Amino acid sequence: MKVLSVRQLATQCATAAALLMSIPGAWAAGPAVGDLVEIVTGMGPTLAELLVLPDAAGYVTIVLPTGKQIPVNMSKLRLIQAAGAPNAAIASGESVRWKNGGVTENGNLVKVNGQWCQVKTVSSTTIGWVECKALTLASKANSGATKPAAEQAARPAKPHSIKLQGNWENADGTVKLELQVGKKCYVSLGPMTGECVYAKTPEGVTVTFDGEEMIFIANEDGTLSSKGDADAMMSIRLKRK
Repeated sequence: MKVLSVRQLATQCATAAALLMSIPGAWAAGPAVGDLVEIVTGMGPTLAELLVLPDAAGYVTIVLPTGKQIPVNMSKLRLIQAAGAPNAAIASGESVRWKNGGVTENGNLVKVNGQWCQVKTVSSTTIGWVECKALTLASKANSGATKPAAEQAARPAKPHSIKLQGNWENADGTVKLELQVGKKCYVSLGPMTGECVYAKTPEGVTVTFDGEEMIFIANEDGTLSSKGDADAMMSIRLKRK
């Protein structure tokens, strides 16, 4: 095992500090375990928690909502909320609902970190972070209803047949999908656009982009919603333009 001298150790610590300070929007007080950060992957932006502080090369370990731990350079992260923020007045395990691209989602509250809440849908196909203030307790939302929304959402949705070819887009235009003839397509994630291929399935369509598969389910309202994107911040819902 290599033993560092005091001078070498000091040099490495100074290098790590310099790397942190060179990052745009870097932590004013330095990173801390429990910081909520954003990382942009091939599937779009994802929120994660900082688990292990940076090493001399500026690498930290973050944990995704699925529990998967990955090493990443600090330059790839954006601080969303510093650790230690007071938790919102809502308890884990609550049945909640929230809006995702204008569509109401139903699920459960998994964890609270300051003013952000980790949620998962009833079918557990979507796990991610949303602002706690955007959540509504299902018990309140369903007052006077004959059946809880969670119970209704638990029923398996029937696949719907829709025309796939054409242009699809999410609510804010950050995700676009152009399905052409011959199973060829183009996908745009923010400013990035790349070629992809797609295959129609009994449930909807599977898009393969940059070696990753995105599975979309056809909904009764004519939209496509992502399924099984475990590392994404939230599910993607596309509407034909």
